[in-house]
Amino acid sequence: MPTTKTTPTEILRATWQVFHEYGYHDASLQQLATAAGLGKAGLLHHFGSKRGVMQAVIDFAIAWYEEKALTLLSSEGTLEERWYAFMEAHFRLVKMNGRAGCFMANSILETGVKGDFAESLQRFHSIWTAAATASLAERFPPDEAAERAYRIFADYQGSVVLFKLYRDDSHLERLRERTLASLSYRFRTEENGGAKRDGDS
Repeated sequence: MPTTKTTPTEILRATWQVFHEYGYHDASLQQLATAAGLGKAGLLHHFGSKRGVMQAVIDFAIAWYEEKALTLLSSEGTLEERWYAFMEAHFRLVKMNGRAGCFMANSILETGVKGDFAESLQRFHSIWTAAATASLAERFPPDEAAERAYRIFADYQGSVVLFKLYRDDSHLERLRERTLASLSYRFRTEENGGAKRDGDS
């Protein structure tokens, strides 16, 4: 007999784990209910549908991520120390639940940019970008900080895909090395609108 979870947080953490490991479409209501310690009827009573569970999980994951990861960018320490800690938090997340990768990116790829969860997933990207840009603006001009945040996010997602594909941590380690090294150089704006690192020909 299922053991009823005592708090909504426990239910959401448990169902998040299922969605992270199996994806939205492959996760069954029975798997979600079992993980939550509820029957299917109980789960539907709380959330109305599988879509309702997923929406609640995404909202919960964004709030959790803001509290546990993004705050590291505005904590004490040098910019390099804070970004190191921030990336370590990312790496712990992508290695969870069978090394399932980035939950948000998985959800974007699976449900589509015009899917039911697009607005919330775009909100996650906006929150991530704003926090990263604010941190980088401590060292770089605002436009450059925003461009750097964009590049790091894109590099992170690509590196996580390779990590998942090959089950090889070196893709994450190389990402960290590139990101930390990039904090010590400046772009110089080109007349054609492009940007290069100092020292590039």
